[in-house]
Amino acid sequence: MSAPPRRLELHLSYACGQRCAFCSESGRMARWRRSPPRGEEVAAVLLERRRAGFDHVTFTGGEPSAHPLLPAALAAARRLGYATYLTTNGGRFAEEEYARRVLPRVDELCLSVHGPDAAVHDACAGTPGSFARAMKALENVRRHGREVFLLTNTVVTRRNWESLADTLGLLRSRPEVRHCLVSNAAPEGRAARAYRDLAVPLGAWRERVPALARPFAGGGTALRFFGLPLCALGGRRELSNDAHFSPRVTVERRSVGGRPALRGFLSRDAGRGRRRPAACRSCAARGECAGVFDRYLKLFGDAELAPAEAR
Repeated sequence: MSAPPRRLELHLSYACGQRCAFCSESGRMARWRRSPPRGEEVAAVLLERRRAGFDHVTFTGGEPSAHPLLPAALAAARRLGYATYLTTNGGRFAEEEYARRVLPRVDELCLSVHGPDAAVHDACAGTPGSFARAMKALENVRRHGREVFLLTNTVVTRRNWESLADTLGLLRSRPEVRHCLVSNAAPEGRAARAYRDLAVPLGAWRERVPALARPFAGGGTALRFFGLPLCALGGRRELSNDAHFSPRVTVERRSVGGRPALRGFLSRDAGRGRRRPAACRSCAARGECAGVFDRYLKLFGDAELAPAEAR
């Protein structure tokens, strides 16, 4: 029997100042923007789940710093004994006073950086000035969040694919960045509508991953990839985020009896709309890989898959 989940993911905000081409939450944000979680709802979820043994909480969104409740929610989680994790595009952490006040309540922070410069990043985020805000947030983490474990997330589409090595070079040059996550765009929300034009071919990933990973070898910054089958990573299990996934409960806004409420659901694996097609049946790494996005298979097929042979 598997151990019960101890990680909680709480969608705190349904607002965001950016319009990322790959946004997976655009539909939910449009629906619930006018019904953000209330303080008493968040407090009840944190207490209930802590009593159930949860000890790690991720505040996400939307952009969580867009909700005025975030500082109090972080403080409440800390008092209850949670380790706190925050995903952000920079948001209000680009403001030095806000960063100075709030970062001491954060244990881990994941900052979205989608390009090596404003031209690429702002185009991906659909928002002028977003790169400058992300860089200012990064600087504020260095100055005011010295105890924060800083990660970055780069969501990859054809729009920033050619500059990915430069993006990772920028992040690797910053000593405060401890972990770089490279995310293959998921066909959800806004990305689902343009997925044919956004998706980077699996074969292109397989060709480029060795060169992307080489500068990280032996260094102090970890590199992981989300949303890719193991064969697209050349079989390198240490690079796959699938191998580091732990079960979690996601709590988000849902309609219950026609009224907005916070409800949770369990994620047992890293699948998120991925599956293993018939071509994967002979793969020796089948049990370690969540497969390929179903939407990708429907659009492009499975010819690029390269099942691993048994050793």
